[in-house]
Amino acid sequence: MTTLLRRLAPALALLYLLLAGCTTVPEGQPPDTAALARAEALFRSGDHAAAAAALGELAATASGERRQYLRLRQAAALARAGELDAARRLLQQVEAEALAPPGLPLRLARAHLALAARMPDAALEALAAPPPADAPPELQAEFHLLRSEAFALQGNHLEAARERILRESFLDDPGAQLENQKAIWSELGSLTERALQRLRVAPPPDVLSGWMELVRLAKRFQLRPEQLREALAEWRRDYPSHPARDELLQGLLERKAEDVTYPERLALLVPLSGRFARAGEAVRDGFLAAYYTHRPEAMHELRIYDTGGDPARIDVIYAQAVTDGARFVVGPLDKAAAERLASRGDLPVPTLALNYVPLDTPPANLYQFGLSPEDEARQVAERTWLDGHVNGVALIPAGPWGERVFRAFDARWTELGGRTLEVQAYNPGDNDFSVPIRRLLNIDDSRRRYRRLRTLLKERLKFSPRRRQDIDFIFVAAYPRQARQIRPQLKFYHATDLPVYATSHVYTGSLNREKDRDMDGIVFGDMPWVLSETYSHSSLRGEIEPHITPAGRGLQRLYALGIDAFNIIAALNPLRRYPYERYDGETGSLSLDEKNRVHRQLTWVRFRSGQPTLLDTEVQ
Repeated sequence: MTTLLRRLAPALALLYLLLAGCTTVPEGQPPDTAALARAEALFRSGDHAAAAAALGELAATASGERRQYLRLRQAAALARAGELDAARRLLQQVEAEALAPPGLPLRLARAHLALAARMPDAALEALAAPPPADAPPELQAEFHLLRSEAFALQGNHLEAARERILRESFLDDPGAQLENQKAIWSELGSLTERALQRLRVAPPPDVLSGWMELVRLAKRFQLRPEQLREALAEWRRDYPSHPARDELLQGLLERKAEDVTYPERLALLVPLSGRFARAGEAVRDGFLAAYYTHRPEAMHELRIYDTGGDPARIDVIYAQAVTDGARFVVGPLDKAAAERLASRGDLPVPTLALNYVPLDTPPANLYQFGLSPEDEARQVAERTWLDGHVNGVALIPAGPWGERVFRAFDARWTELGGRTLEVQAYNPGDNDFSVPIRRLLNIDDSRRRYRRLRTLLKERLKFSPRRRQDIDFIFVAAYPRQARQIRPQLKFYHATDLPVYATSHVYTGSLNREKDRDMDGIVFGDMPWVLSETYSHSSLRGEIEPHITPAGRGLQRLYALGIDAFNIIAALNPLRRYPYERYDGETGSLSLDEKNRVHRQLTWVRFRSGQPTLLDTEVQ
């Protein structure tokens, strides 16, 4: 053990006791040791600003190697609190004044700073060498947690789970172990069932393989409790010493058929007349495809109600569905009707609205699930942030849709800490978007500077217009026709090297390499159903492909919404009870939050040679 860590061992041992469940400092401990334990407890609890302040106070009165350690921990806390400049300055001072090789504490501080700056490669570089075998367990646990977070930032869920598994051997507290195992499950749950099977290469009793097989079985038999219990019995025979805690396994074993069954009477409320009729038909056809694929029993009954084009009619239609005996209602589809239904207060039967309503406290019995462009825009912001960008510009269509998408993107982007330096609107009916693109990239400013210089010097000058150099990426809100024009024009105006992010609306959903080649380089998120031609997904598509209706082929995403709207009914209870689990649907990897809102995790792709190509290849 290094001299620094050896001298701090008593304080770290006390800290470990506190983190294991003690809420007070044992009597008789030196004041500075107790204060360090409290500061580290603040750090672990997530109150990084308070931890940084407490560690700074301790460092101010310390000296020698102890001061060095405290300042390293303070730098780590500052980085986690978002004070990156202060963390960098402090870390540079410590490195310049180092009294002895700081070793692991310095590497941890560097990794904290790199992760706060969204530089996972730098964090992994700082933590490339394993920690000393005699390092305190809490620092070794932190080492593996940071590596897990770095791999998660890279989208490498498998390695993130592996580091969590290594971390567990340094956790003594059962509660901390359980939370760590839920995090393992959450990381592996982001992989598809096929990926979990394909990537599981080590035979039993390998711990990681055991986790992968356990999560795969839970996915495969999520709605079939009896088969799940049989599969778990076999899993236990293959992995008799696996560390999965009883709480997790009991959660699987205790699931009952009635928890994942479909109600005997279902009602589907969608518009089959009026201006949303085509959308309603696509949802209805997808819902029916899933319903009949499920092979309903004779006692199960489905009634479909046309909500038409008047949102005010939803009250009467909903009441009629309940009077007719519906035990579960799916719909309505349009936002205005969903908002009107939600305003009624508590609903008499569970209801899955196929849109989202802006309520902080939604009524009891209301679930919400839809294909919100705003939700996609927020996910674009999150993906862009995780890719390490800070300064962006946006190109959006003029009109309500473009404004809604941009507001959602910008709100989330600002919340994450990003900056939108410019936004320009274009006329979606045009083919030439050069004017808003030139304004977005400050090309016109470059030309004005050239003209002023030419006038001043009174001679001809060689001139190549330059775009602005202070942006990291471009967010584009567009449909395929516009996106196929915008991407080449961005290249023409010297933005070839700028990453371009978009929502799924840029893709028709059907492969057309000749036309879509113009969009090469655009990154967007979409659903497995639409990407099935290029993304191997164990879905219903192969089974029902011959029976997809014209409405389903024309509006693929709404057809997939209909499929998932039926399938997720039986999954709502497990998702509510076990929030770390997901349901692998046709519209994405689905989870449920505390407000009963269904969230979709998109699949991220980039156009290459006119074809969407997976970014995170490990989720295939």
